[in-house]
Amino acid sequence: MGKTIFKILKKIYQELLDIVYPIEEKCILCEIEGFIGICDCCKSEIKKCDVEDKTNISYGFYGGLLKKLILEFKYNKNFTAGEILSNLILEIINNQSINADVICYVPMTKKAIRKRGFNQCEIMARNISYNTDIPISNCVIKSKHTKEQKTLSKDERKSNIKGVFNIKSSKDIKDKHVILIDDVVTTGATVDECKNILLKYGANKITVLTIAKSNI
Repeated sequence: MGKTIFKILKKIYQELLDIVYPIEEKCILCEIEGFIGICDCCKSEIKKCDVEDKTNISYGFYGGLLKKLILEFKYNKNFTAGEILSNLILEIINNQSINADVICYVPMTKKAIRKRGFNQCEIMARNISYNTDIPISNCVIKSKHTKEQKTLSKDERKSNIKGVFNIKSSKDIKDKHVILIDDVVTTGATVDECKNILLKYGANKITVLTIAKSNI
């Protein structure tokens, strides 16, 4: 009964959002009409990553239209772009038949959230949770402000992120299969540090899902 009521409330909430913030039926990138979000042509231009490790999957390579979507979301607060990116991760979950118990995301410090206004990984994680009914947990916290990883070398990235994550409570993740959401992975230092803390506090399995894979 509880799940049924929750689904009805979610549907009502989505319908209200559609009324207040009507979606334009045109591609966010090329503006061709007749598409909501991204058109098939633009989507086909995204260079997708092969799945070599089913516990660590990126949708595509960081460049071109995929990079544009990520930057629009993160720095221009374009939440339509954010929804498109969330849907790309949903594709991974569906195509790989990933059955997880809980969704976590790479956290930001309160200072960083105040500066940007939101955590893009949390927004994506909430969209994915909404569409999969996999519960979301904000148990991973970032306790120390760090330099931006993109400005650092591979070795500097590891030391910059070392020991900055912690767990508020292990009850959501103990003995669970956890999906960990991040936007861009380069050296893997950030997601590895998050994985380590999740495993330390009892997670049974971690599947890292990211939008894009980049190189230094």
